[in-house]
Amino acid sequence: MEINPNKLGINKVMETFRGYGLSQLDSELLADCINVQKACSWQNNEEITDEAIAKTKEFLSQNQLGVTVEVTPARFGKYIWETTKVKQ
Repeated sequence: MEINPNKLGINKVMETFRGYGLSQLDSELLADCINVQKACSWQNNEEITDEAIAKTKEFLSQNQLGVTVEVTPARFGKYIWETTKVKQ
């Protein structure tokens, strides 16, 4: 299945995110948001580094995948993930 104009498959995208340090769940959810081209949000308690977030944002931008992502620390060790569709 193709999920973007650069012909990156969903498995390749998830594999890339996992290589940056995202959890399996976060990688799958983010790839799904890219695939459906919709804004999504979720919350979990799996730690994420600033470096992993930066690499993920750069990957999304460089490959013109149509979404951006923000990860915000929340209370009780949780993180809020939010994707938005890039306006073209």
